[in-house]
Amino acid sequence: MSSKGRYLRIILTIALPILVLLAAVAPVLSHRALRDYTDLQGPLYTGSYADEAGKFDGSLRVVTWNMFYGNKLEQAIQALAEALELRDADILLFQEIDAAGVETIAQRLHYNYVFYPTILDHHRRIEYGDAVLAKWPLSNPTKIVLPVFIPGWLESRSSTSATVTIGNKEILAYSTHLDITWMIFMRGESQAEFLSRAAGKNANFMILGGDFNTWIPISLVILDKEMGKIGLERLSRGAGYTFEWAGLKFILDHIYSKPVPENRSGVYRQTNASDHYPVWSEISIGKEK
Repeated sequence: MSSKGRYLRIILTIALPILVLLAAVAPVLSHRALRDYTDLQGPLYTGSYADEAGKFDGSLRVVTWNMFYGNKLEQAIQALAEALELRDADILLFQEIDAAGVETIAQRLHYNYVFYPTILDHHRRIEYGDAVLAKWPLSNPTKIVLPVFIPGWLESRSSTSATVTIGNKEILAYSTHLDITWMIFMRGESQAEFLSRAAGKNANFMILGGDFNTWIPISLVILDKEMGKIGLERLSRGAGYTFEWAGLKFILDHIYSKPVPENRSGVYRQTNASDHYPVWSEISIGKEK
């Protein structure tokens, strides 16, 4: 059997139970409970709370974190404010967060932000989505709406991006959340393929981070391949697990970059503010001239 055939068999073995589960719960996950936001123009939330930009020291710290709907926002803020690996990060990339949570973090920790909600939970009456926060000026907010395996039944997924301007440097930053079913073969492109094609191929400097739901090793191989098509490499390679479930450990959250300067990355696990652990990368990109 070819390697492609083996990959297909592995994926289908994993996907079939998921499909059965989805078929059972799809009515619950339908628009009776959720409203998808697929308009590329919005809704869009922004805020400007960063202190006046000083001289950049050449070291860029990036953190990505799935916030689990901001259920433990105060604990998350404490970790972001106090943990050596997280505090005063230049760029924060959040997933599964609401507008009030983004606004609170931005105000308390002094960040600018852009936030595009992906869904409206009718039960909670709260919008959730992806956000980009920065200690530096933000511009050109953009949303990418990703393809969904069962449109109209599974919740929408998207990626929020903005340009971060640090002195004479412009960095295109993406906060992304892929669906758990993104590897299932379907008509058209997978979410990883679509994201690779839609992201800023012409950007000189790009940071792309988030929760990619890479539950099995082959999914990470495929994701690396797709991101590599636009010159992105995984900075957080080797950082370790970001999610625990039933005694098992999974690497679901990642940070990618192009170019790939000198860097170091890790996972901060001394917090229970979310069911995911935050991933951080320290990137040397040169001092401002």
